[in-house]
Amino acid sequence: MIAALVEACAAAGFDLHATAAVADYNVRVPDDLRLPDLGRPRALVVVVGNTRALWPRFVAALAADATLAAAADPLDRYTEHALTAIAARTVPARHEVRFAHEAPPRRFAIQRLAEVAGLAAVSPSHLSVHPVYGPWIALRAALVVDVDGPLPRPPPRLPCACAVGCQAAFDAALAAGPPRDGAELRTRWRAWLAVRDACPVGRGHRYDDIQCSYHYTGDRATLADVPIPR
Repeated sequence: MIAALVEACAAAGFDLHATAAVADYNVRVPDDLRLPDLGRPRALVVVVGNTRALWPRFVAALAADATLAAAADPLDRYTEHALTAIAARTVPARHEVRFAHEAPPRRFAIQRLAEVAGLAAVSPSHLSVHPVYGPWIALRAALVVDVDGPLPRPPPRLPCACAVGCQAAFDAALAAGPPRDGAELRTRWRAWLAVRDACPVGRGHRYDDIQCSYHYTGDRATLADVPIPR
């Protein structure tokens, strides 16, 4: 089941995965961020994320689907539709999918879940850092399945020294203010991108400039500049 799920997710651009037991996550978060356990406290949870591998799949889907292209947030819509369909197709057991972008009461702490699953550690700058891809990842969803999850595993260690890496850039970004705040939207986000760029891990896996701009600003006009894969 997991092999089929992972293969289908990767084909849709969601190429990062790790597993945990819901109980090992739930004991680390407040009640309003807990995941459902489907009546099985140690139910399996699969955390799903992506590297830059998602971008060409998303762009191709935009070109092929006018409804997706017209959505308020097409990347979130693509994520929801793709992962819901993949779970229905590959997971025969009872399951529930939660998405990182969902509002309460379905919100959960996906960065904490990624730590519990051993996928990525959270840095002092609040970026999830993968041992290979560094901060050039996104965490998208949690799939809870009504089968037993794995035993607890040690938390991942940060693969870098943040005090001499991203900390100075993080301090500068904090001083600049939130990345999506009003009139300075088109400039302020670059201070936050600089925090990612400062990390020495995974630099070869950096997103391209158009992808970075869209992720940080959410500006739909950015998508008009995206070359469509042939």
